[in-house]
Amino acid sequence: MNRLVPDSRFGEKNTAFWMKISSSPHLAIVRDSLTLAFPVIIAGAFAVLINNFPVAGYQEFMKDTFGDQWTMFGGYVWGGTLAVLALVTVTSIGYGMCTYYNSRHRLTSVHPLIAGLVSLCSLMTLMEPSLEIFAIPYSWVGIHGLFLAIIAGLLSSSVFLWLYGRGRTFRFFTEIPSSIMLSAFSSLLPGAVTIFMFGAFKTAMHYSGYPDIHKLTYDLICTPFIGMGNNLTSALVFGFVRQFLWFLGIHGSNALEPVMTELYSTSAASLAAGGGTQFAFTKTFFDSYVTMGGAGNTLSLLTAFFIARKGRDIGTVAKISILPAIFNINETLLFGIPIVLNPIFIIPFIITPMLLTVTSYAVMSAGLVSATLTEVTWTTPALVSGWVASGGVSGAFLQIFNIALGTVIYLPFVKIADKVQGAKFESTFKELLKISYTLEDNGGAALIARDDDIGSLSRVLCNDLLRSIAKKQLFLEYQPQVDCRDGRVLGVEALVRWQHDKLGRIPPSLFIPLAEEIGFIDEIGIWVCEDCCRQTKEWKEAGIEGVVTSFNVSVKQLEDPDLPEKIKDIFEKWGVVPADMKMEVTESTGLSSDMGHNILLQDIRLMGLNIAIDDFGMGHTSLVYLKQFPVSMIKLDGSLVRDITTSKITSDIVSTISELCRSMDIELLAEFVETEAQAEKLKNLGCCIFQGYLYSPALPPDKCETVLRQGFRTY
Repeated sequence: MNRLVPDSRFGEKNTAFWMKISSSPHLAIVRDSLTLAFPVIIAGAFAVLINNFPVAGYQEFMKDTFGDQWTMFGGYVWGGTLAVLALVTVTSIGYGMCTYYNSRHRLTSVHPLIAGLVSLCSLMTLMEPSLEIFAIPYSWVGIHGLFLAIIAGLLSSSVFLWLYGRGRTFRFFTEIPSSIMLSAFSSLLPGAVTIFMFGAFKTAMHYSGYPDIHKLTYDLICTPFIGMGNNLTSALVFGFVRQFLWFLGIHGSNALEPVMTELYSTSAASLAAGGGTQFAFTKTFFDSYVTMGGAGNTLSLLTAFFIARKGRDIGTVAKISILPAIFNINETLLFGIPIVLNPIFIIPFIITPMLLTVTSYAVMSAGLVSATLTEVTWTTPALVSGWVASGGVSGAFLQIFNIALGTVIYLPFVKIADKVQGAKFESTFKELLKISYTLEDNGGAALIARDDDIGSLSRVLCNDLLRSIAKKQLFLEYQPQVDCRDGRVLGVEALVRWQHDKLGRIPPSLFIPLAEEIGFIDEIGIWVCEDCCRQTKEWKEAGIEGVVTSFNVSVKQLEDPDLPEKIKDIFEKWGVVPADMKMEVTESTGLSSDMGHNILLQDIRLMGLNIAIDDFGMGHTSLVYLKQFPVSMIKLDGSLVRDITTSKITSDIVSTISELCRSMDIELLAEFVETEAQAEKLKNLGCCIFQGYLYSPALPPDKCETVLRQGFRTY
């Protein structure tokens, strides 16, 4: 497998350290909840961009075309997205907390949406109604209220799930066998108690003289800035607090709007009154030179992504974030990666703006760049905003320097994030592979229906698999089937392979079950049959005769009544005869002995196409297959071959199967033959056709052609 983890000087211990920190369950749940809200955030961010696109011609065109109220559309979209982000987030957190709980307490699991709704209602009990009437306060259900939404979501869902897990004596059982109804009734008491607790806290705060908890939080944030004045110290403290609030999920700029208004709202007129030489920190200063691309200097972060992932995909989130970041809208990165509550990015996210504040202050104090005398719209792109703010090219050069400096700061942390993300992905992929090896033993358990990282990765692979044939990622290799008595190659088995463009070669034990789950196995099966026929014709035209090519058919394909006709059409298309081919059906996948499969296989056999049963010997209906179906060959299960030299019972089983095959005129082939001892034992028991690494692995067509011409020495 190709490693997705980028090269880095960080060792395994450092990676494990950052993985441990970033994988804290509660932090991960919050980040995942913000990521789930990504479609909402994207819609809201582009709505803001539509209304605030900083081009006069665009603004005039929209006004002339749609009238003075042309911003209504963007406003409505914003009102249904970013304006209610706190409600979306608190519900997602409750859902995520419950999903995590269910994974650890399967016997007392509860429907995740119930926990999400309890968290939503708990948050709403903390809200102070608008205008002294019982109406939803719009100002606190959006980004402004995100911080308390996160706290409320974690606390309420924790309390609810703690009560639910310990309330076994309060379980309700209904006559209707509905899991949803059972969860709903069993959640009555813990859900009500949780909401009542939040209501009691809100009541206590009201009697304490602090009914508006959200406003109290914001007042406490702004209090330390009273009397600090407009100076470098206050600017650095302001920058630190703003970034830290953003990191916690609070809209730092809006939270500190009173501070910005009181300390940094110095107008161009007041600066001009001082002869144009007076320096003061202004909103334009921060927007133009500190937060380019949005809070945390998003443009530097995006540049670091491009550098760190040179030659590789920078990621969908980063691509989507480019356009908004140009206009200083950075919610897509903050909540999409996400940066919020991501410990890997806390240092550069806070340090970068503070350092850029110092560099910009130093440059302006030295007179190299003019002070920000002109107010600039916050959505004005970098370079343009620097030019306008400084009245010349010097401001643009300062912005370039600041972006480069921020990139240098972000770059090592982006590499750490890539390393951690790659390690997590690799761990998930290895776990998925491990699970795939046991799918047959577990009755073909579903993968894409799982509600965890395994399920998510499985769904991604399924989407890639659907495009794999068109992208020519699927191909066939051929493993020789050899008569051990004279070394002659009697046939080859076509084995489908998948060379993923990022993950490398993915084993059939994984992608075949995925193909069956999504109903794509028919397309793969038909493609395999056709490519086998094409290759067989090519070999025959090259003078290779007497070699039978086997292709595999999934049992799910046998549910298609048109399968015999499809195979016949493929044979006719490529000019091969049934005697040149053989169809293998895997016994362990649940071949049914009912009339449907029997009739279909009889039709295929009447075409002259031989049928082999793969993985024979360990299924409970193996002997039934010999009686029921028109079988011309059986292939011993690999576990029998592996144990043939060490287990007398296995030897007796193989001996019995060999006798049955001889009496029924059925060929017997042993797969996974890897040692001469296995080959000798099997030969003594009457099995003389081998397939395995003792002779050859599966080979590309050109190398297999050489083997077909040369044959093998006998053992």
